[in-house]
Amino acid sequence: MPAYLLPCACGNSVPVDIGQAGGRVACSCGTQLDVPTLRQLRHLPREIVAEKKKSGGSWGTRQGIVAASLIVAAALSAWGVWIWWTGPVMPTFDPATRLRAVEEQIKTPAGAWEAWIDYYHPMAEKGVPVFRVGNADVVESHIAHSRFMRWMLWAVAGIFAIVAAVAMFWPHPNRRG
Repeated sequence: MPAYLLPCACGNSVPVDIGQAGGRVACSCGTQLDVPTLRQLRHLPREIVAEKKKSGGSWGTRQGIVAASLIVAAALSAWGVWIWWTGPVMPTFDPATRLRAVEEQIKTPAGAWEAWIDYYHPMAEKGVPVFRVGNADVVESHIAHSRFMRWMLWAVAGIFAIVAAVAMFWPHPNRRG
């Protein structure tokens, strides 16, 4: 808000704002001055406020681009790390767990017969197959998709980091005029 200058008999001017209209203020010489009403206040000269020079700490377009690019790059990198950390893995075959499951199944004659029909009869005819998880193709597809997403996120994050570096180190245009 602009301040108005109220003259004093000593030669000083006391800055007053519209909130002080109709009240009293003290000059540095000690004289109590009556502040005019709001309607009369506008006829007083206004205080000249010197513009604050922009310091090095103020933000411009360049700093905004750098900050936004770095924030996006950090978010994409974090997303890539999260995908890497929580991504699917191919299950491993644990012979001890399989042995326990088979032993549990063959405790009863009916379970032994089912195990023979399901597992051992085909092995006797065709040989021992290589163990493969039933949904291995789906798991491998998820792993490939996860790997692709992770690398794409990191690539885009790298692009944003390069944009931030270019914006930070690009020379300022000469301002003449």
